[in-house]
Amino acid sequence: MCCLRPLALLIVMLTSIAEPAVAEPTALRVMSYNVNHANRDASGTMDAIVAEDPDVVLLQEIDRGWQDSLEKRFSKAYPHRAFRLYSRAAGGLAVLSRFPIIDEEFIPTPPQGWFPAQRLVVDGPFGKVQMLNVHLRPCLDSGGWITGYQTTPPHRLEQAKAYYPRLKSGLPTVVAGDFNELPTGVAVEYLAKRGLVRVPTVGPTTWHHQKIVAGKPLSLLSMDIDHVLVDSSLVASDAKVVDAGASDHRPVVVTLAKK
Repeated sequence: MCCLRPLALLIVMLTSIAEPAVAEPTALRVMSYNVNHANRDASGTMDAIVAEDPDVVLLQEIDRGWQDSLEKRFSKAYPHRAFRLYSRAAGGLAVLSRFPIIDEEFIPTPPQGWFPAQRLVVDGPFGKVQMLNVHLRPCLDSGGWITGYQTTPPHRLEQAKAYYPRLKSGLPTVVAGDFNELPTGVAVEYLAKRGLVRVPTVGPTTWHHQKIVAGKPLSLLSMDIDHVLVDSSLVASDAKVVDAGASDHRPVVVTLAKK
């Protein structure tokens, strides 16, 4: 018995030496996704989240039904969650996170903005990251989409001007969501002048309007209107739009690291 003890100890020591150390994660994978509150294929849409396996999910157009579905599906995978439902069903926001949410607040919309914003701080793999989850006013007014395309840019700019000052200085910052405007839009431009850079993506457009013709989906219009912007302290990689889910929007996924 006395001879076996040193041998057992040697085996344990050799095993511990042979096992490689598990590297701590140094990147944060973020998804922005407008699920469309009127979309009733919740399961198919949530499958898109599961497939990409992001660390933090910023969601737009969350109503009570979506909250219930998300809580049921993701309570274990994302133990840190925050929901902000709104009187306009399309105005609800939510965040799902693997990492602790150490600060979170609701930012009310200016009068013509329609939808609020959500600011939060996640304590991630490389420290605290500040995020602004936005849903800016769509190109729609009392005259419809055609006139709304011309009349609504000032309202999106008004939202950007109302939300940006709520960001705290000194924290790595991400602004993401449904901007309802192209990368050249006024809200994106406003944020760019304040040091935020839109992350370019590969893949299809973030939004598409389809109709079923002869039993098959026909894309009538498509645009890039969902964006992720980061400040100079962050480096973005593997940025893509995923052709998945049942919403009229597609999820945008970006991997972030500290510069």
